[in-house]
Amino acid sequence: MAKKGLSRLFFAKYTYAAESGVKYTEGCETEKLASYSVETESSDDSDLYLNNGVAETEKGRFTTGTLTHSTGDLTNETSKLILGLKSTTVTVDGIDGDGVEEMIYDDDVKAIDCGVGFVELHQTNGKEFYRAIVLARVAYNLPNTSANTRGESVEWQTQEATARILRSEQKDSTYNHPWKYSADLDSEDNAVKYIKHKLNITDSEK
Repeated sequence: MAKKGLSRLFFAKYTYAAESGVKYTEGCETEKLASYSVETESSDDSDLYLNNGVAETEKGRFTTGTLTHSTGDLTNETSKLILGLKSTTVTVDGIDGDGVEEMIYDDDVKAIDCGVGFVELHQTNGKEFYRAIVLARVAYNLPNTSANTRGESVEWQTQEATARILRSEQKDSTYNHPWKYSADLDSEDNAVKYIKHKLNITDSEK
């Protein structure tokens, strides 16, 4: 089996309440995905030594991780969702219309917990399938930004963003603080349907 492609990127706001559990709202697909990586951290194994050897082991568990992905850009819609940015409308002399949308980075900026989903294209024994992946809860860092001036030819520049991967607060008979879900489907369309189901993205949303 090998990976051969990557597509789609979905976001949804994550909230948790003891009486109602985990909820995802304001889901959207606003970016096109270039690449992603996930690095995880786990607690140390705990060994019980008897008779000068390891008799029992409690394996380490996932504690946190880092999601890094590159997109063509970050739209204002995405920035407001994942970073909690405010916006206002500014009237500028000489610019016609209803005003200019201004994004505000100030002391009130606070990353919002989100669920994130994307689709990997795999192939095994000559047959393709699509792996839908959902990270249950992440918190984005303020992205670094840079740009290069245009030369004789276009140098395409992508936007990188990083987020801390957290365990979901969901705990029931099926899930015990999950941090990642995945499912293998026979088409990208079905993989997208799975992600929209997990992140509660309806047909009326993007």
